[in-house]
Amino acid sequence: MISFQVILLRLAVALLLGAVIGFEREQKEHSAGIRTIALVSLGCALFTIISAYGFLDLLTIPHTTIDPTRIASYIVAGIGFLGGGTIFLSRQQNEKVKGLTTAATIWVIAAVGIACGIGMIYAALVTTIMVLSILFLLPLAERAILPRGSSSMRHLQIEASSVSGQFIANIYDTCTRNKFTIEKLAINPKQEGEEIDIICRIPDQETLSKVIGELHTLPDVKAIHANLQSADT
Repeated sequence: MISFQVILLRLAVALLLGAVIGFEREQKEHSAGIRTIALVSLGCALFTIISAYGFLDLLTIPHTTIDPTRIASYIVAGIGFLGGGTIFLSRQQNEKVKGLTTAATIWVIAAVGIACGIGMIYAALVTTIMVLSILFLLPLAERAILPRGSSSMRHLQIEASSVSGQFIANIYDTCTRNKFTIEKLAINPKQEGEEIDIICRIPDQETLSKVIGELHTLPDVKAIHANLQSADT
């Protein structure tokens, strides 16, 4: 059995590495932040320590064998449920799947915690550095190597007293004339009138202002709300 000081060191390293990676997720306002990822790393480390050293006394019983990898294997399978909870379908961003990177981060930090628990501290440190490189540096490389086009996604909400086929046709006509590409259009009934949700791709910010002005002149339009930040981000 390893000493309590060694156990404490492994748990502390797992907690620290998890907090470091969680800090990056917290900065970008993802669903899993410092506390979540630090707890995952700490818990995996403790489970691994228990699995590897917690049942050594049972070896004194005749005809008894233990498998120290069993709990670790269940960690790998079980962590998927926690990671799956961070994945969702964003209906405000053209129904894009969000949270996959955070789920993968939780999956990797579980491996880091297991490595700390078994005593592979250097492997855990190197893996943490690699994870941070992926999360911080790869997005910069992607933007440099694969630059996005000048167009970007925007979310518009149009409040109208009533919606007719001609009203929708006028919206499409206005967007088409200004080189707007409507990716999704949904009509939501409200207590007073109706609301139209539009996900569209715009060429530039100036054109967005022009289209909002033209849409506001349409009959039955009560208000227009626009997300000025790109829905791609």
